Amino acid sequence: MFMFKSFIFGILLFLFSIPATKMGWASNADTSFVPNYRWPIDGSRHLSGTFGETRSAHFHSGIDIKTWGREGYPVLASEKGYISRMAISARGYGKVLYVTHPNGYTSVYAHLQRFSPELQEYIDSVRLVQGYRFEIDIDLGYTSNSQLQKNTNPLFPVSRGQRIAYTGSTGIGPPHLHFELRDPQERALNALEYGLSIKDRIPPTIRSLMVVPLAANSRVEGLTQRKVFGSVTPDPEFPNQTHFGQILVQGPVGVAFDIFDGANEVNNKYAFYQAWLVDHGLEQSTSLKDTVVYQRLDAVNFDDNEAMFYDRLAPHSSRRRSFQAFFPQDGPEIPFYKTMNSSPGVGQALNTSISGARRFELIVQDYFGNESRANYLLEVDKPVTYNHSSINEYASIIHPSDWQWNPDWIAVNDSLSWSLNADKTDWPIAPFNKNQTGYWFQNETIYTIRRVYPEQPHRVKTQDQRILWYAHPHSFSDTLSLGVFHDEILPADSTGHHIPILGILPLPLPLQKPIIVEWFIGDYLEGYRDEDERIPEQLGLYRYDPDEESYERISSHIYGGILRANISESGLFTLWADTVAPKAYNIRVEPTVFGTTGVQLRYDEEHSGIITQASVITVNDQPGIIEFDYEDNTILYYRPGWTAARGDTLEISYQILDGAGNRFERQTTHIVR
Repeated sequence: MFMFKSFIFGILLFLFSIPATKMGWASNADTSFVPNYRWPIDGSRHLSGTFGETRSAHFHSGIDIKTWGREGYPVLASEKGYISRMAISARGYGKVLYVTHPNGYTSVYAHLQRFSPELQEYIDSVRLVQGYRFEIDIDLGYTSNSQLQKNTNPLFPVSRGQRIAYTGSTGIGPPHLHFELRDPQERALNALEYGLSIKDRIPPTIRSLMVVPLAANSRVEGLTQRKVFGSVTPDPEFPNQTHFGQILVQGPVGVAFDIFDGANEVNNKYAFYQAWLVDHGLEQSTSLKDTVVYQRLDAVNFDDNEAMFYDRLAPHSSRRRSFQAFFPQDGPEIPFYKTMNSSPGVGQALNTSISGARRFELIVQDYFGNESRANYLLEVDKPVTYNHSSINEYASIIHPSDWQWNPDWIAVNDSLSWSLNADKTDWPIAPFNKNQTGYWFQNETIYTIRRVYPEQPHRVKTQDQRILWYAHPHSFSDTLSLGVFHDEILPADSTGHHIPILGILPLPLPLQKPIIVEWFIGDYLEGYRDEDERIPEQLGLYRYDPDEESYERISSHIYGGILRANISESGLFTLWADTVAPKAYNIRVEPTVFGTTGVQLRYDEEHSGIITQASVITVNDQPGIIEFDYEDNTILYYRPGWTAARGDTLEISYQILDGAGNRFERQTTHIVR
């Protein structure tokens, strides 16, 4: 492993010695500058997250440096260069700085509490000029490499190790520093490849194995659904290794693993660096030449982040555990995966064409070469045969949300399944035609089921013509069956209206591109109209969580009795009116980290979210800069250079607006103690 990394480093040195023009970089880049970056803070040398981890809809593009739940550690420039961009946002990176270096690379420092005094004064002055805006993005030459390389007199040059900011928790908390490296082509790089390191002698943990049926006639231990296996007693033949025992399978299957890595002195769980899945066959060979899948992630192009959906699909994930898929999906290649015997960026179905016990081995390494292995035996039997004679009987009493939704078929229970292939005519959903749309009738609810493919657009109307949904090409990460229904199953809302519900199955299913939904709700609107026949703006589409009995507003609009929305994840949605205004309370006047006096208040808003740009605070009729902390549900007001003295009387006015248009307004008098 270490020899391999030395080789890679040698290649990098060679690449950086190539003239910039041949590399396609800016012609005046300093190619003599070899990237070897310093650790960006002195207060911690431990990580809470590593490069390439799969997040909700993207790959993690940097490393997360622990700050032990505290804010205010000095952030230091990892190398000489200049500030090329600075931004503040309510979500995402929060407060962030970009430093461009002589070789055209850029380091990124995110979730900051504040900038250095010089930078803070500059960005506050810009915010004041632009109407006290909370969210702001200042480009100081970042957008064009050729332009920024010609910037011989940057506004804010920095030296290696210079203090540029302080760690915080803005955007997405808890407190930590997100550190990123990007090359001139805007690819995110694994920072551990460029001089940064941590203390790590702990190998990855292979916690469990998931075996997934890949056809309607596939079975895992006799079942149509995927099954998770924990480790068993270690195999004497393979000591010091995880062993998952012998597993009976029929038909084509794939595997996925619950894997995490760790490091010394912390309890955080990381992504692994590279992995080999080896088929040792019936003969129990020991050669790595039988590797069927190899994965390693060194760099991510942000345009390729949609590939995350092919890496760990929602059906193989939960809120607490996520499985790394090693079997093929129906989407495009994952361009940044290294591969061996399999096609580029694609997993592979395991060989189950020959009966008998085949030994498979998973080898996993972290970046520092710590290694773990896992073995299991697949006992291959002949695929099962099935018919549809009893499916209708069973399916009629099982709610479709409880069906087992798979790429090529639906399983009603552990033994009954039906294929959704176009050439099948005996499945129970009717009609089934060349458009591959069918309808399932259960009580008074009609379920429209459509087989969808990643590369194709899809436009489907439900049988009753109430719902139209449209999906762009590559909205879906795999071939699958999508179910759509509407019903009236929720209790009445606060206005006494009966609430309709729109369901998109299976759950949960993240989408690469939103599904456009048009839902005819005209007959539901009459009771909502006011005396002027207007529909209140509080009415809209909300995501409904039946477990929490909670509602979350989805951007939508209603016109002509039709609700239109873009839905980025499957789920249960409802027409609902949020009539509850946010609440603000607990005003505090105290010094801020910016060296000013600040006015802070807490707020509560459960359903529709705060509109930051429409929320205003004034003190003695003076507007100022306001900042939001979504982790603590607080709003902070300050003015550059303003301090209040003991005994000062402050007339504080504030208004907070939520996404449904509900407004909270109040005025109060506060005497500084």
